[in-house]
Amino acid sequence: MNSYAARLLYFLLVLISVDFSLNAQTISGTVKNAKTGEAMPFANVFVNNTTIGSTTDVNGKYLITGNLPRNIELVASFVGYKTETKSFSLSATNKVDFKLDPLESILTEVELKTRRDKKWERDLRRFKDVFLAVPDDPFASQLEIKNPWVLDFETVKESGPNYVHATAQEPLQLVNDALGYDVTYYLKDYRFYNNRSSYVGFVFFDPKDISDSTKLAITEANQETSYVGSIRHLLKAILLAKSVDENFEIFQVLPSDMLRKRTNVYIEEIDKSIKRVNPDSILRMPLKNGNYRVYWPNDTEIHFRGKRWRNDYYSDVYYPVSWISAPLGYFDIDRNGIPVVPSQVVLSGYMGRQRMGRFLPHDYVPSGSFEKYLAEVDSSQLEYQRWNNLREKPYFSTNKPYYYPGETVWLGGQMLYQNKIMSDTLSRVLYLDLMNKDAEIIQTEAFPIKEGKLSGAFVLPKELQPDDYFLRSYTEWMRNYPEQDIFLLPLPVLKKEENIKAVAITNPDLFGDLTINLTDSVFFSDSFKEMEFSLSFLDETEELTDAEFVVSLTDADLVSTVSTQKTLINAMDWLDEKQTSENLSLGTHPIEYGITVAGQFTRDKKRDPYLNPITIVRDDLADYGIVETDSSGFFRATGLYFTDTATISIAALDAKQKHYGSVTLNEKTKPTFKGSFPKINYETYPRSNDELRFDISGDYVLLEEFVKEDEKIETMEDRNYGYGTPDREIGEDKLATISPEALAGYLGLKGGGKIGNYNYGFKTSNPLVIVDGAQYPFLNNETFGVLMSSFIPAELESIKVYTFNSTTFGMAGIGGVIMITTKKGKRIDPTKETAFDAAEFQQFKIRGFSRDIPFSTKVEDDEPVEMKPTLFWDANGESDKGLYTFKLKIPQVLKRVNLRVEGLTKDGLAFEKTFEITVK
Repeated sequence: MNSYAARLLYFLLVLISVDFSLNAQTISGTVKNAKTGEAMPFANVFVNNTTIGSTTDVNGKYLITGNLPRNIELVASFVGYKTETKSFSLSATNKVDFKLDPLESILTEVELKTRRDKKWERDLRRFKDVFLAVPDDPFASQLEIKNPWVLDFETVKESGPNYVHATAQEPLQLVNDALGYDVTYYLKDYRFYNNRSSYVGFVFFDPKDISDSTKLAITEANQETSYVGSIRHLLKAILLAKSVDENFEIFQVLPSDMLRKRTNVYIEEIDKSIKRVNPDSILRMPLKNGNYRVYWPNDTEIHFRGKRWRNDYYSDVYYPVSWISAPLGYFDIDRNGIPVVPSQVVLSGYMGRQRMGRFLPHDYVPSGSFEKYLAEVDSSQLEYQRWNNLREKPYFSTNKPYYYPGETVWLGGQMLYQNKIMSDTLSRVLYLDLMNKDAEIIQTEAFPIKEGKLSGAFVLPKELQPDDYFLRSYTEWMRNYPEQDIFLLPLPVLKKEENIKAVAITNPDLFGDLTINLTDSVFFSDSFKEMEFSLSFLDETEELTDAEFVVSLTDADLVSTVSTQKTLINAMDWLDEKQTSENLSLGTHPIEYGITVAGQFTRDKKRDPYLNPITIVRDDLADYGIVETDSSGFFRATGLYFTDTATISIAALDAKQKHYGSVTLNEKTKPTFKGSFPKINYETYPRSNDELRFDISGDYVLLEEFVKEDEKIETMEDRNYGYGTPDREIGEDKLATISPEALAGYLGLKGGGKIGNYNYGFKTSNPLVIVDGAQYPFLNNETFGVLMSSFIPAELESIKVYTFNSTTFGMAGIGGVIMITTKKGKRIDPTKETAFDAAEFQQFKIRGFSRDIPFSTKVEDDEPVEMKPTLFWDANGESDKGLYTFKLKIPQVLKRVNLRVEGLTKDGLAFEKTFEITVK
């Protein structure tokens, strides 16, 4: 018999010899006042984390009898006295006496309630989310803290990270109607940090007397549901060597590879970021005190296939996924799988959701068959989740709330995603319509969506009649979903001789106790005046936190504040709105990865094939691609990237590059507007001629680049041939030692040669390959494999991979881009003029993205600063370690400004705030 088999047999024999039933024993003793020595009648004495307990009689004596665990943590408590605990192992006689010290000061209930304020209420809401149940837990509505006023919160600032600390002058009285317990919780310590929380205490469970048989059955099912898939269920299954039988899969999380981006596809991550662990290899050692030490294999990912669950981490998995780590490399558990020291086990994911609302007493015994277990998510919910996961909605704000004919409208914001994991799959084109109150489209624009961010500008027609208008914004993909997802924003256009009467600024309460501070200062010079603004963002623990936002600075005398403005805080409610839909199909409006061309090919000869390759060329080979028609002749190409208008040449070409058949393009349709248009209430007043100032963008001329003679001239190769920064890069040193197999892993190549993320229901082409500047687009699997296998890594200078940043490559880059630079290669400039013969093609004029209109604040030192309504605009503001600073020159006569900031913190908290500033 080998050594491993011998150890396993020894462990199983020890395990079998252990009596997993509780021991029938008795504990008795007294509870007395520590200062006077007097007996304390009606004191509570209980075994921590159980339903086992008693109260003292008039002489301060108590008696606890029944089936008790071997290792006891006994708790004695009395209102107005310090709670005491004693830990011991059961013996033949168990006599335990307590002496309780009185608390120094006790506030009355009235005094406690009068000390509460809005900050305390926010801290209490967060405490309930951390302590009772996560907000989306269906048990949350059946949980209540009956005496929340006994809690007190304070922000603690020490040498480490700040945190919110909570104390309770009396035990918390909890009602858990879901699990059928009245719970008394003696809070020892609660701490909430920016990204984690912890709480510790003693707890006694008092089972409710439920006489209704139906309610009792539901309660028992809820108890079993909370047990199934929990950390306790897993550890007991591991202890009994039954984790596989109990539907658990254990994976070791492999060290992260900086050259490979983890996907959200489960089957792609096996043996790349996670590796399956054999449960028998997890060492479990019995200890002398009757507990067991489990040696845990570093960070692990736990898959529980025994439940259906809406999964937000993997796109192809619909069961609970959790993560477990053991900072010490081991943890101790009792015979029921319960961690002896909870802090030795760190949980996240599904198991990390379990709060007191799902916590079961240690003496709870589940049924072996789990027949009463209720599914937490039914199949219809999972279908809805798949449908809902792919919903998106735009939100943006503008540089000011109203405009005049001929002005420039600058906008900035972000896409909201029901499941952010899916964002890399979703739309890259945003449509915007300017509409009048009769829902007629006045003007249409299109803007690129870059990594979920929105920014752009457009000019209102000079002849536009003053009236109430609104902006409608959507993606083509959103047309598959309810109309309520379309974003609407009121846009009043005034007569040039009038202005809006200002209303008082009211800032909304910020979530998470976020604080935004502003400091400003003015600098004077002989010829100009300059102003500096600095924003700082502080989280609930008063630590600096990073954020992304839009910033607008306006002249308060030229731009009035208006009421009922939409904010990102309101827009975030969409994430919690459950849409009902009878049709959960993905619809007929496909996702667009860039400007899209769709049309119909008509055969001119009966012998022509039904499936035909359609060649599409933009301008003089600035972009090109080949797509195939379906059997009806329909074709579609997406991923074109250009501004203003381009000439698109389209044809079906035979082997001799001669065209055949004919092509017609489908007209782009607009969604029908069915709702009521948004409008803000305002009053106007006439303004004098000296107040007439407008935001006119003017004509922008891009200056040619120049370099000093003694500076190195930057080549197209240095600038990645104009394509920007890659998502990941492998240099010459790494390529000199890596094998071709390992290289494929670093590139993130999937089955068939795909790279990047791809999600439920969608496919992408093979990556565009660029070798020394020459493009090789639309390669089939075989050709792609041959090309990639022809390179020897040691003979390459670099490999750069584009996935999320591949939109600028046009149609060919939809499936990602692999840019290869060889050591001996010939450098080719892809922007070099190429002779393109359009004689065989039909040509069409296609509109692309709207022209980029930058907001300029640059003023020469000797130039006067012009008065204008919008002084500063940044659609892509981003803090650095919680700080954001900008400077600008301001008119000498400027008196008042309003600074508005709106965005999201790194933790996803929405905020909006307007500062009123007097210029000194």
